[in-house]
Amino acid sequence: MNVFLCILILSGLPHLTKAKDPRGSDISGDGMVVTTGRQLPNPVIIEVVDDDGKPVKGIPVDVRFISTPPGTEEKYVSTVLTDTTDVRGYAVFRFYAGNVEGEYWLEASSPVLENRVRLSFISMKPHFIFFLIIGLLGGFALFMYGLNFGSKALTRVAGGKLRELLWKLTKNPIRGLLVGVFITVLTQSSSATTVMLVSFAEAGLVNFIQTLGVILGADVGTTLTVQLIAFKVFEVALIIIAIGFFMMIFGKHKQIHYTGRVIFAFGLIFFGMKVMTDAVYPLTLIPGVTGRLIAMGERPFLLLILSAVFTGMVHSSGATMAIVISFAFSGLIDIGGAIPIIFGANIGTCVTALLASIGRGVEAKRVAMAHIMFKILMVIAFFPFIHQFATLVGYTSASLPRQVANAHTLFNLFAALLFLPFLLPYSKLIARMLPPRKIGFEPRYLDPTFLSSPAIATGQALRETLRMSDIVQSMLAASFNVFKTNEELERLKVIGDDDKVDALEENITLYLVHLSESEMPLDLSKKCAALLHIVDEFEHIGDVISKSLVVYAKKKIKSGFLFSKEGFSEIKGFFNYSGETLRMAIDALATFDNGLAIKVAERREEGRALLSKYHDAHLNRLRKGFKESVETSTVHLDLISDLERINSHASNIGEHILQVK
Repeated sequence: MNVFLCILILSGLPHLTKAKDPRGSDISGDGMVVTTGRQLPNPVIIEVVDDDGKPVKGIPVDVRFISTPPGTEEKYVSTVLTDTTDVRGYAVFRFYAGNVEGEYWLEASSPVLENRVRLSFISMKPHFIFFLIIGLLGGFALFMYGLNFGSKALTRVAGGKLRELLWKLTKNPIRGLLVGVFITVLTQSSSATTVMLVSFAEAGLVNFIQTLGVILGADVGTTLTVQLIAFKVFEVALIIIAIGFFMMIFGKHKQIHYTGRVIFAFGLIFFGMKVMTDAVYPLTLIPGVTGRLIAMGERPFLLLILSAVFTGMVHSSGATMAIVISFAFSGLIDIGGAIPIIFGANIGTCVTALLASIGRGVEAKRVAMAHIMFKILMVIAFFPFIHQFATLVGYTSASLPRQVANAHTLFNLFAALLFLPFLLPYSKLIARMLPPRKIGFEPRYLDPTFLSSPAIATGQALRETLRMSDIVQSMLAASFNVFKTNEELERLKVIGDDDKVDALEENITLYLVHLSESEMPLDLSKKCAALLHIVDEFEHIGDVISKSLVVYAKKKIKSGFLFSKEGFSEIKGFFNYSGETLRMAIDALATFDNGLAIKVAERREEGRALLSKYHDAHLNRLRKGFKESVETSTVHLDLISDLERINSHASNIGEHILQVK
């Protein structure tokens, strides 16, 4: 027999190959996906053929494992199986998959042939698709929870200071860009920064063009978090979680506790990344899956749309980028496929600001519109050059995850540099798209989102109070004009303005009550208390004007009586005096000027003396029998008494200001 084999081998030069059926299809079992610990569903078949492709019978073939995943038990892979080829030239073997998932390599050889053949199969856990989905969802949940938890912790530590920083340092576009980068790096969310801008614009703290530089900076800042993810920091995620946890539990000082929360959140972010990366790893073992996923890059527009929709749903471009980078770590995506997803994530992240602008004023809507228009325009500009951009990014790093992170950074950095010189014309374009519209009367500056920052919230309440004071001041001037002209429409307008004053008083008071529940320095606490009293004083002045002064004016209009020349001169003088006290009180309030507040408070006694003087003068005219004085006596005396009340309420404002310092 051995002599026969030698003659056969020398004459026909047979060799080992992967078995094929008569139609030429591979039936060797190479690339099978099987379940761990179970027999392979199909046999491993090695074929021996001669140079003409004809089967050779009677050739002994050995098959053994040459490579297995770490931890595979010996009993699964130690056996060497031997078979002899049949008439079809087939040697057939049956194996059990190892107990560990991964790739197993087999090698077929023959003692009488020179060549060897290698095959592999993929061993997966039972129901691995289910566990893959659970791993992705669980890792994603950890990642998102870490983002939100960290953002809230940072807000508790420095939220008020961040808002004040944003409030003060956005007048210069370049400075605004840097502030946007800084705040977004700390809050780990460009969406949070943009929503903050929407609130500031709505409250009038910043004008629309000031927000544009910050938006550019926020978009650059969010890429730095992605850069951190692209480093394999998740290998030490559990250590970071442990450090943060113990700081939270044992940190007695508030700052240490919340710093621990931030560290704990970062650990969760990185651990979520690890879970997602581990979850998708089995896909890399399945033949053809990687190729199909990479081939998705040939449909960039579809990837862009899907990415934008997903990012809009989860309100986080960072979450989308985390998934892309986890795929990049596993080699399931190339840079050409990642770039359209990056573009889509940049558009989808704008949804949060759009939702935040719903129900707000035109300034807030302009901020949201400017953000999404900016992103769309940049994607349109970059989209035709995806391949060139991918080539450029490829030069930045040999690591695919780093390339993905770099593409995200470069896109937003290029966009910021391109747009920065054109912010003024761009703001005018958005303003034309969203012109101001007339809306019903409502508070303008009382944004609840500022309540966590007492300094800004107090400033906003003061601005709304000054707005209220302007209405009261115009009411007083208009009421005197009604006495002069008997103009009924102007009288009705004064009554309507009092409704505005009442609405503002209610809203400002409620806002200040909520604010007073927050922790704040003593000086701010005193200012809040003073504003509560001052708002009440303005409301009382408004009531005196609408419920007393214009009622007297109505009597004058209906009856047609006239004040005496001397009497009307006194009324005019008292109007002017009370009006001047009110003006001084408003000026003192605007700056909390103690010197001016003292002068305002001193005018109370002067007003009472003036009332006594005018009261005696009127009685003197009555004794002399002046006709006009007799006809207007009741109205005259009530009118000057109410003007003294107005003066007294205005003087009280000065005293409340003095209580602050």
